[in-house]
Amino acid sequence: MVGFVPYPDDLNLEKQSEPIPGTQSQGQSATYRCAIWDKTWWENLPGEPTTLFELFEQSVARHPSRALFLRRPLLPSPPAAPASPTQEPIYSRTLVPTSYGTIQSRRSNLGSALLALERDGRLKSSIERNGASPPEITHPGVPYFGNSNRVKGGSRRGWAVGIWSKNREEWQVVDLACQAYGLVGVSLYETLGPDVAQFITNHCPLPIIFASSNHLPSLLKIAPKCPSLKVIVSMDPLPRSEHDLLSQWAASLGLELLVLDDLEQYGSTDGVYLEPGPVKGVQGDLELDRERVVTISYTSGTTGDPKGVVLTNKNMTYAIRSNILGTTEGISNGVEWKFLSYLPLSHIFERYLHFVVMYGDGTIAFTTGDVTKLLEDAQIIQPKFMAGVPRVWNRIHAAVVTQMQAGGLKGALLRRAVDAKLANWRETGSVTHPLWDALVFRKIKALLGGQLVYMCSGAAPLTAEVHEMLKICFGCEVIQGYGLTESVGTCTKGIGEDIRAVGTIGFIQTCNDMKLIDHADMGYTSQDKPNPRGEVCLKGYNITPGYLHNPKATGEAIDKDGWFHTGDIGEIDVYGHVKIVDRVKNVVKLSQGEYVALEKLESLYALDPLYASLIVHGDSTRSNLVALAVLDPVQAVSLVQTALGKHLKAGDLNALENAVGDRKIRKAVLKRLARTAKEHRLNGFEMIKGIHLTVQPFPEEIMTPTFKVKRNVAAKRFNQEIEQAYKEAESPEKDEGAGADAASKL
Repeated sequence: MVGFVPYPDDLNLEKQSEPIPGTQSQGQSATYRCAIWDKTWWENLPGEPTTLFELFEQSVARHPSRALFLRRPLLPSPPAAPASPTQEPIYSRTLVPTSYGTIQSRRSNLGSALLALERDGRLKSSIERNGASPPEITHPGVPYFGNSNRVKGGSRRGWAVGIWSKNREEWQVVDLACQAYGLVGVSLYETLGPDVAQFITNHCPLPIIFASSNHLPSLLKIAPKCPSLKVIVSMDPLPRSEHDLLSQWAASLGLELLVLDDLEQYGSTDGVYLEPGPVKGVQGDLELDRERVVTISYTSGTTGDPKGVVLTNKNMTYAIRSNILGTTEGISNGVEWKFLSYLPLSHIFERYLHFVVMYGDGTIAFTTGDVTKLLEDAQIIQPKFMAGVPRVWNRIHAAVVTQMQAGGLKGALLRRAVDAKLANWRETGSVTHPLWDALVFRKIKALLGGQLVYMCSGAAPLTAEVHEMLKICFGCEVIQGYGLTESVGTCTKGIGEDIRAVGTIGFIQTCNDMKLIDHADMGYTSQDKPNPRGEVCLKGYNITPGYLHNPKATGEAIDKDGWFHTGDIGEIDVYGHVKIVDRVKNVVKLSQGEYVALEKLESLYALDPLYASLIVHGDSTRSNLVALAVLDPVQAVSLVQTALGKHLKAGDLNALENAVGDRKIRKAVLKRLARTAKEHRLNGFEMIKGIHLTVQPFPEEIMTPTFKVKRNVAAKRFNQEIEQAYKEAESPEKDEGAGADAASKL
């Protein structure tokens, strides 16, 4: 049996995860496992892939002519208006397909060329291990090829290949080539800049990097500090003049500059081309491929340098196989369906979802990569499956709330529709309504193409309020899951029809077990009532063996019994739902001794549509919290008019920026924050007492690709603004009136 598997007909929503008898001990909960599917049955399903290479080959064999990828091509500039560096690119509204079979051929040609480069010595540098260059990527306890293993066309395998570009089909061509030819794919983050690219290149190390043309100058600039790097490959065709200039620059550094199309052509020639996959007839080659390191996924990192998470073929394949259990009919009935790809492929969440789509015979539709065009992309692509992170979903929720708060018939109608659908959902589990869907929600659904049947959220907890709003607005399954890079982005997921799962991350997946370790100092123990609580620890097929070249970090994260400690605080209810309630590492102890979970507070305060982004800051030497907030320009206009009596336009960002710097605005915002705190019954020490306001988006340097805050970077970047916020918080004016009184009562 290969492909998506529906939930059992006798699915018991009251028993989704279960404790294993006799596994509870002092200081920790019992070990919990999936109660929906039997693990032994799942492990031994016939015909299932055991490697990523097999997974892709099986999918191609089922439908070689079906579109694997769709993209919006760039339109050329009109002759009368020559392109300029500041000109915004124009994309076609017609989607261009590339079939499974075409990608399979390109992959094999490229993989053959990569092994030829090694065989010809073109990737050799001064960086070597065990006398070989480029060095094979190895990790303690994980099988590897070894330098003498040249059974694949006389070439060594196991060395790393870098990829630096936004989401595009060539990204996957390179990665699929690595999977099919025994190499290790390594992504460089599109948005984190040359410093991180340099770190990863040297840490891994990388002998070759494939990059989109916009990154070529940056690569050549860091190349003198990257001794392992010998070949740079442009993913884009280059004009002759540009190619010659960049080639000369590369040659002056001892590098080769190649072009992807040329490399694929070279790999297709006689004497170079090699059949993909493990070598047939060579004993142990398939078994080795199943267990080997297949990728190093660098964490985007909220603190310090990124860590290289070692993931094996087995880690990846079994995580994907686990995710196909329990699937929506709209994407599992054999018809063509589309997945909207916009989250960065450099992050494991998007990456494993691509494999889930391939496994389920779907089509991956790439957006333009411009987040301001996301709605336009969705309306053109009309996806059935879309993934997101809370920051994306919170903005959609905020937009709906703003419309609900509007006066007149339109606001009243939306409020009534939301109330009716929420009541219907909570009573029946149905997310559709014949009247309100046709009258009101049809227009909201159309914002994302109107065809969605499945939405999923990951990377950070999604509040119950936002979770339910998405369900009723889009009339489809909205699933919250949980995972980390170290667990291939997955370890739990919810069930769409389960009313009680809202606000949780669902049941424990078949591929891993889970237990909770006491953190009594934070007030979480396995003896808590009504549900056991503690640090989430994971063990299973999808769990990393550790961090590359970092035994210290590996030892800190994975204990002697093989349990990976996530740093997240969770609880498990009587039905087997897991909920993330806190974070060990993002908890600040204030000077009065109170612990504060910053991410939890951000998720609550940021529900207010006033905020485009919000960062809560705490300091162990201070007794109060302060915040940095980017205001939504449209909401800011209304706020300025109410508080200052000024009439501004949302597009006049300079005037708005000056206006929100007024102390009267800050006081109004703090009162609004106090109301939010009261609504959510927060403690007094969880209130925000000082704030810095702006309408300018936070710089990319302080956010990870999945929109998590790099708190140390933000604290340094906004040090003066934070100090000013504390100064005002600790020296309040006497005329703060009702706001101060409300705050003191809270």
